[in-house]
Amino acid sequence: MGEPVSQFLTRLLDSLPDTFILVLDQERRIIYANTSFMEQFGLGPQDLMGHHCIDLAKDRGGPEAGEWFCPAEQDPAYRGRKLMTREIQGKKFVFEVNCYPLKDEVGDRLRVVVYRDVTHNRRLEQELRKTYELERKLIDASIDGIVANDLGGNVLIFNQGAAMILGYTPEEVIGKLNVSNLYPPGQAHLIKEKIYEAAHGGLGILENYETMALHKNGDLVPVWLAARILTEDGREVGIVGYFRDLRERKRLEEELLRHERLASLGKMVAHISHEIKNPLTVIGGFAQQLERLASMPREAGHKLHLIHEEVQRLEKFLSDLSNFTRSAPTQKTPGDVAALIREVEDLMQDSFKEKGVILRVQAEEIPLFPFDAGQIRQVLVNIFKNALEAMPQGGELAVTAQVKENLVELTIRDTGQGIAPDHLQQLFTPFFSTKEKGTGLGLVICRGIIEQHQGDIKIDSLPAGGTTCTIRLPLTPG
Repeated sequence: MGEPVSQFLTRLLDSLPDTFILVLDQERRIIYANTSFMEQFGLGPQDLMGHHCIDLAKDRGGPEAGEWFCPAEQDPAYRGRKLMTREIQGKKFVFEVNCYPLKDEVGDRLRVVVYRDVTHNRRLEQELRKTYELERKLIDASIDGIVANDLGGNVLIFNQGAAMILGYTPEEVIGKLNVSNLYPPGQAHLIKEKIYEAAHGGLGILENYETMALHKNGDLVPVWLAARILTEDGREVGIVGYFRDLRERKRLEEELLRHERLASLGKMVAHISHEIKNPLTVIGGFAQQLERLASMPREAGHKLHLIHEEVQRLEKFLSDLSNFTRSAPTQKTPGDVAALIREVEDLMQDSFKEKGVILRVQAEEIPLFPFDAGQIRQVLVNIFKNALEAMPQGGELAVTAQVKENLVELTIRDTGQGIAPDHLQQLFTPFFSTKEKGTGLGLVICRGIIEQHQGDIKIDSLPAGGTTCTIRLPLTPG
């Protein structure tokens, strides 16, 4: 016959290299410890057998060691996983401790405490956690949008770059939105089809693809997109897309194209102005001279006066056209915008009195900031003149200047007749004017000046409800 079962089990337990076993009787005295346990803790049978487990706990650690070596729960039986950390020869080891109830052949309650060395597993877990955290931080730190979805289109990853481009927070998207909601209708399906075509970088790859994404507010956002099929064990599990916001690039391209068109137009305007201005000057001068003749009949004198006025209007149109096509470079120097507003107020004081318009200026203390005083003066004069023309029967013009975050905000509000909604949308369109003899270039030139200052200009109005012009200029360059 073979050896007794008890001896076989003892030899089996002694052979376990990374599992340490301690058996306690109902009095919690040690009745068995396998070889691995004794080697790990540097103890022999004489140090263990018959000793109370609490003595072992006192010798081998602080207050928590009692839970490791001498679990106190009697009924119900002690359960639960605990982690025990020990330092051996300068190295830290981590053990998973579990305790199981057991009865011997006479029915007495025993307790088996099992220690398993999980140092390597813990180290792998920590490394995996660090790697995951690093990947998560890299994904979140990317200025590009990164979106991953499963084969059903459910969004699994939505980084901060995607949030900045599309207006959603990750919490609003992950596990709640389908990826098709981030594109115009049908676009997500088209992109998926192209990923499976070899023509865009290879099968399962989409490279250098320009398309449109859908912002949370409904706006279309031009993006450059790259996408990959995600696989696991050779099986497709999802798609990851990387996309870059093209709005700024598109704006710069349009700006460059506009400047190129203006440069071509400027050359043509310069030639036309040269050819027309001299004859206009002669015509206007002769008309004015003839108008002053005492012998000139009244009706003829009136017609000569109209000729002179029309010549002046044409000269102003040519001047505005030249300013529109040949924008002077902005020369910024630190200045006091409140003082500039008061300067324009003094300059136009007679015009305000003549029209019966009351000007009220409220400017908080604004620090000096860089702007082109000549160009901003031109903008203010133009806006003030428009306001005066909108109040032929008098009224009030309120001007406020204040700092909001990193912007200087100028608000110019009149109590005039207002602007019709269909006209309001075309105010910054070249050559569009609501005035009988307007050139339609004044506001366009103003917008160009403000944009050269990296600012913005906006006009709001209601028919018979007055008009408000808001100008925002950066307090600091950049």
